[in-house]
Amino acid sequence: MWDPLLGEGPERETRMQEFVLDCPMRRFGKPEEVAAVAVLLASDEAGYMNGAELNLDGGILAGAVMPPSR
Repeated sequence: MWDPLLGEGPERETRMQEFVLDCPMRRFGKPEEVAAVAVLLASDEAGYMNGAELNLDGGILAGAVMPPSR
């Protein structure tokens, strides 16, 4: 998902580090963290959930999808 913004080459790691500065968690999410939410939603534990929006974004501000301008 982030490949178009992060690009390739030697600057990719630097862009990744700059991008997470705008995220309160200061890191990208892990696949297992997303999987845990998917398992919850597929379980009986979420049986009463309805019409909820779950943001798995580490607290990043909505709309902050552009690379940082630092």
